[in-house]
Amino acid sequence: MTGAQPCFHCGEPVPPGADFAVAIDGIRQPMCCPGCSAVASLIAGSGMGGFYRQRTAYSEKPASDAPAATPDEYLLYDDPALRAQYCQRENEHSEYASLLLGGVTCAACTWLIEQTLQREAGLLDAQVNLQQQRLSVRYDPQQLQPSRLFAVLESLGYRVRPFQASAQRAQLEQEYRADLRRVAVAGIGMMQVGMFGIALHAGDLQGIAQEYQMLLRSVSLLVASFVVAYSARPFFVTAWRHLRQGALVMDLPVALAIGLAFVASVWATFTGSGEVYFDSVVMFTFFLLLGRFFEKRVRRRHAIACQDAESHLPLTVLVQQEDGRWLRQSRRQLQRGATVRVRAGEIIAVDGTVITGSSAVREDTFNGEHVPRTVEPGDSVFAGTLNLEGSIDLRVDQLYENSRLAALQNSVDRAQRAKPALARMADRLSAWFVGAILIITALTGVVWSQIAPDQVLWICLAVLVVSCPCALALATPAALTAAASALRAQGIIVHGENAIEALAHAQRLVFDKTGTLTQGRLQLESVNPCTAGESEPDLIAVATALQQYSNHPIANAFSGDAVAGLSAPRYVTGAGVEALWRGARYRMGSERFCRELAPGLPPPPDEELYWVALCAGDRPLAWFGLSDPLRPEAATVVVAAREAGLSLALLTGDSSAAGRRLGSQLGFDFVATGLSPEDKMQQVRRWQEAGEVVMAVGDGLNDAPLLSLADASFAVASATDLARAQADFVVDDDNLHAVTRSLAKARKCVGVIRQNFIWALSYNGLGIPLAALGYIPPWAAALGMSLSSLIVVMNSLRLNRVQR
Repeated sequence: MTGAQPCFHCGEPVPPGADFAVAIDGIRQPMCCPGCSAVASLIAGSGMGGFYRQRTAYSEKPASDAPAATPDEYLLYDDPALRAQYCQRENEHSEYASLLLGGVTCAACTWLIEQTLQREAGLLDAQVNLQQQRLSVRYDPQQLQPSRLFAVLESLGYRVRPFQASAQRAQLEQEYRADLRRVAVAGIGMMQVGMFGIALHAGDLQGIAQEYQMLLRSVSLLVASFVVAYSARPFFVTAWRHLRQGALVMDLPVALAIGLAFVASVWATFTGSGEVYFDSVVMFTFFLLLGRFFEKRVRRRHAIACQDAESHLPLTVLVQQEDGRWLRQSRRQLQRGATVRVRAGEIIAVDGTVITGSSAVREDTFNGEHVPRTVEPGDSVFAGTLNLEGSIDLRVDQLYENSRLAALQNSVDRAQRAKPALARMADRLSAWFVGAILIITALTGVVWSQIAPDQVLWICLAVLVVSCPCALALATPAALTAAASALRAQGIIVHGENAIEALAHAQRLVFDKTGTLTQGRLQLESVNPCTAGESEPDLIAVATALQQYSNHPIANAFSGDAVAGLSAPRYVTGAGVEALWRGARYRMGSERFCRELAPGLPPPPDEELYWVALCAGDRPLAWFGLSDPLRPEAATVVVAAREAGLSLALLTGDSSAAGRRLGSQLGFDFVATGLSPEDKMQQVRRWQEAGEVVMAVGDGLNDAPLLSLADASFAVASATDLARAQADFVVDDDNLHAVTRSLAKARKCVGVIRQNFIWALSYNGLGIPLAALGYIPPWAAALGMSLSSLIVVMNSLRLNRVQR
């Protein structure tokens, strides 16, 4: 036999005579050791044998001498001091932990881990980020302990440890150095072998002694061997692992090209016949590695900036104690309501409200704008922003896990986990493309064996190299990543790159009214005295004084000067507020509430406003008309959406005439009022069943089902947590222009993807015939393929331009 049978779990050769086979889906599969047998038995016994059908690479081999993992081995991680470093207690029944995984190779691994952990009692949620090798798990600490999680993951054959940003950065840095070393070795080898290659080619033209020719070939062989064994090794490893599973990947034609050229050159060296192409081998390796190195650095530039945002926050904060002293303590020990001091030049560690002091805060973390925002007492500030000018004291409103910065991090993680439909299509197309290239290469070899047998190898190599579909595979993810990054810089958080694709094809735009098209806060519009001689400023002053004791949102509409001397104030929920002033009982609130005190209160005016009555004893004083003003940009956004070719609809739960009046004022195509959340969903379903792609904008709790159902959805900055969680896009700058900006960016993104596909397919469509006809040598094919990939990436980066 040329090789032993591979282990079904890890791919290592099964030793002769070994019998560790495990029945998976009714078929006994060979295993190389007790460790692989134990892990495979656990997976198969849990009813998750489908893991082996989904994986794209072999799993990591467990240590052969390691005993079965038990929770007792990991009790150290249950220690409160260590636990505080990687776990966050959300409440009595919920704790969040972040773990760093080793041995995770593909999407099938993430499926296996998540499905296995879901079987554990007390587990609330488990999500694996394949790119970051990170497991985010939420569980009930009264039912499940971290030691159990560690034991389960180790028993599956994965290495696990608490996630730390420093460890992740070290891993990324190690990967970067390894890539750089491979490029450097290939570059140095290319220079050396190229120099020898020039001498050999010159010798072929002018004559060279055989012993010198043999010396130059032998030295070239040594240098090229090191380049192929070290720098080109990842191409062979990736191609072989996938080929053993019957999968065709982009590295297969690359590995074939490098391997065949190298083997043919070695044969020519030892036989002393034919030409050697060691220079082409190392040149191809160098150009390909260099192109991929730059691609990787460009594509990760924004992702690295977002990874583990918490690591950028200060570890300690200055906290005011009960006796008034200021002491430093760990940020993780903070409690909501605590008072912290942030000096000039420090990063703000929490979401809070300014109590004392004023300063300027730079918030480019969220909006990409380097111009600072002035903050004063009462203003909100956010974790991760930079305090520039003066010292400020904050009341802690939210700790990191519930902060705006954590929401941004979670949004990035969700976007990374989601694989867009366009990207999945590109993956399928790449697999078919590789198969077609192998067939074309074989046919080219057959034809050229009849025309010029001495050129067969090099022409086939050129076909393999020039046809590598790297640019095709990069066409979609590079553009989607760039678009999502550009939107984030404009204060628009993208919850999934699938949403960008759906948004680009939207045909109908659905708005909620209150808090979306309107500002969501009432303002005083009209004062109607009930008797002649009453002064409007005096009436407003009395109303303002009463509303100081109200918990209703209408209280925010009354500000400015207020009368003094009110006594015995009383707030009546759902009715209004009353107090004594100058010997009379004043009431302000609903018509029924005031009519109890003043039976002669006239009905409210006919205008479409929200009316609140004011009376003093049995004497009616005035009606105050309040309105929810339209957002300043609403009309412009509606016009821009119509110019973009969208049909406009207004679906609101407000049953008053204000909804229809607003729809008519803005020129909506469809207006429906008084709708329940179910009614809104039914209307959207009808549009979708008719073939329309629907995008929706909302803010309230009742909008969450609508946002979840829509093909693409937006939650404005003031939205409830549930609405933000269901939306595909979260607008942080509280400006509806973000909707039309996102639409334009999404359409431009799809256009760039089409350009990338056209370029990649055109390049291959032109390059493959030219290579098959013998017009492109292997080294030129390598250079062209790398340039093609870089062109796709650079074209996608045009989407990073932020529209001001």
